[in-house]
Amino acid sequence: MTYVIAEIGFNHEGDLEAAKEMITQAAKAGADAVKFQSFKAEDIALPGSEHFEAIRTAELKPEMHRKLKTAADAANIDFLSTPFGIWAVDLLEELDIPAYKVASMDCANHVLLERIARTGKPIYLSTGMALLDEIRGSLEFLNKNNSGPVTALHCMAKYPPEADELNLETIPFLRRELGIPVGYSDHFPGIEAAAAAVVLGAQVVETHFTLDVGREGGDHSHSADPTMLAELVRRIRLIEKMRGKADTTETRSDRDFANLFRRGLHAAMNLPKGHILAPGDLTACRPAGIYGPNDQQMLFGKKLAVAMKAGDALTPNYL
Repeated sequence: MTYVIAEIGFNHEGDLEAAKEMITQAAKAGADAVKFQSFKAEDIALPGSEHFEAIRTAELKPEMHRKLKTAADAANIDFLSTPFGIWAVDLLEELDIPAYKVASMDCANHVLLERIARTGKPIYLSTGMALLDEIRGSLEFLNKNNSGPVTALHCMAKYPPEADELNLETIPFLRRELGIPVGYSDHFPGIEAAAAAVVLGAQVVETHFTLDVGREGGDHSHSADPTMLAELVRRIRLIEKMRGKADTTETRSDRDFANLFRRGLHAAMNLPKGHILAPGDLTACRPAGIYGPNDQQMLFGKKLAVAMKAGDALTPNYL
């Protein structure tokens, strides 16, 4: 099944109770995991910069991490977080999270990747901004450091991107090129792109999550709210059923209808005994029979041993 991650990120804006409510709502919507971001503002931006000030208030203190992990456990939903520093990996290891998400900005950051690799846990590696050789380089590095299994997440690191920038065909391309599971990390408004990614084979879908898409700041405008997330999960589970498996064998469920829907050869009119079959004597229509449309050339010139009435299905007994 497609693993659905509700990316809360820093949409909680430092409000612990809001973060807990988001966990509850994501679980109710059917997501498999909630994901936060473990950072100190100085891990990401220079003090005094516009970005520094925008994210500083959304830092999660260690005790807040613990309370959110407890809330996720109570809601029966996986607790994940993206570490932005070595200290964050150490903290998340104390919480025994089940997997790590690596942000696009750190896709090629071998210092951070080395620490995450040492945990041995599964890794979701966002590939925004990365060239194919950079992705391959990081995968080789992780493999050399005996990391857990890696899923590459196709991602467009724009907030938000335009529809024609998503290039979702990259999902099957990366699966062929890398030989590992591939998913999709979404920054596109609404849920259409995330659902489309599953059609193209995404095994993991991460979408930003908020309680209010109309709220200013943060990632709210290109996030899914609880109703949208529930609809996304519904669509994904339906798409999974639709995708099924490649089935062109005798086990396909519509095979029994072949005799009903395919064409057989029938007399187009009353034909007397001894008649020599010629074009126009036979009509190809339902139901199927012993002879079909492809047999007509072989049958022309054959003599009828028994008279046929219009609509009779041609069988060897008539010849």
